[in-house]
Amino acid sequence: MEIPIFYGKRANDDKIETIMMDTEVYSCSSDNCNGWMRKDFATADLHCPICGHETVKEIRALPKI
Repeated sequence: MEIPIFYGKRANDDKIETIMMDTEVYSCSSDNCNGWMRKDFATADLHCPICGHETVKEIRALPKI
């Protein structure tokens, strides 16, 4: 009796490509915090969601969502 063998590797053509885009973000101004948020998901008051400090506008290369 032969046992079928299946391999879980995808062909190279099926690789999912990550598209990077320049994205506007708001980054925490505190030196002790790494918090940031995309402009599309920013809070109305533009304070850091982690520590509450003010944020500054930046451009980062992030994956497209």
